[in-house]
Amino acid sequence: MKLRLIEAYKAMIEFGTVTAAAHSLKISQPAMTKLIAQLQSELDLVLFEQRGGRLVPTAEARALEGSMERAWHGVIELTEAAREVRHMRRGHLSVVASPTFAQTIMAEFVAQFSKGSNRLTVTLHSQSSPRVIDWTADGQADIGVSMILAPRSGVQVERLGSLAGVCVLPIGHELASKDLIEPDDLRNQPFISLAEIDGSRSRVEAAFEGRAIDRDISLTTPQSAVALALVTHGAGVAIIDEATASIADQAKVVIRPFSHAVEFDVYLYHPANKVPSQVQERFVRQFRTWFKGRSWAQTTFDRPVTK
Repeated sequence: MKLRLIEAYKAMIEFGTVTAAAHSLKISQPAMTKLIAQLQSELDLVLFEQRGGRLVPTAEARALEGSMERAWHGVIELTEAAREVRHMRRGHLSVVASPTFAQTIMAEFVAQFSKGSNRLTVTLHSQSSPRVIDWTADGQADIGVSMILAPRSGVQVERLGSLAGVCVLPIGHELASKDLIEPDDLRNQPFISLAEIDGSRSRVEAAFEGRAIDRDISLTTPQSAVALALVTHGAGVAIIDEATASIADQAKVVIRPFSHAVEFDVYLYHPANKVPSQVQERFVRQFRTWFKGRSWAQTTFDRPVTK
C-alpha cells in the first residue's frame, strides 16, 4: 500500500472533512476524494460514508485505526532507516586487527569514526595476524589490518604504509640519556625480541647483521604491545613500532629513535568475494587519509598486491 493512501486515511480520521484533510496534505479536494476512492478500492471496504453533506468514518474504518497507525509508523521507520543507510549513518561494520593494532591505531581511529555515526555499530576484534587474514577471507570481518603480507584466495590486500621502529627502555636505564640509540649501544643488554610471525623480528635483526653484537635475548613475544609491557616492568629493552610506543606509560618507559632504519609494514585486507557497503568504503577511505596524516606514519600507497 502506498504511503499517500495511509496519509489520506489518517487525515480523514483526524480532520473529519475532505476539505480539511486535503488542506492538511496540501492537495486539492478532488485529489483527496480520489485518494479515498483508491484506498477503499484497494481494501475492498467502505471506509467513509456520506452523511449530512460530509464523509464520516464507518465502523470498518474505525476497526482499521490500530493497523493503519502501525503501518504508518512502519513506513516512517523504513523511510528513516533508508535515509540513514543512504547517508551511511546506520549499519554494521566488523573490523579485525592484530592485538598491537587493535590497541593503538585501530582503537584511535574507530573511536573517531564512530563519533559521526551514532547508529552505526562498529565491532573491533583483536586476533593474531594469521587469524586476521582468515577472518577477512571467510567474511567474518569486513576489514582486516595486519603486519603480515600473506596473499591468498578470498582476500584483496594493499600496503597501507609503514611505521618506523623505535627503541623503548625502562625509566632510569643507562641508555636513557642518549638522544639516539645505536645498534652497538645494545651490546650485552637484556633484549626483548619479537617472535618471527609477521617478519618483524627479521627487520629488527637486520640492524645487527654483520656487526657481531651480542645481546641477552632471554624473552620473546609475537606482539609489540607485550614487548612494551615487559619493558615497562624492567625486563629489558626492545625495538617496536612507533604506534605501539605511543601508548607507553612515559613515567615508566623512555622512547628513543633507533639509528638503523627499521620499518614495520601495515597491510589492509578486504574480502575478495563480497561487495563492500557504502559504510565500508567510507571507513576505508577515511582510514587511509587518517593514517597518512599521522606523524608516525611513513605512508605510501600501492596498488592491491593480489586479488
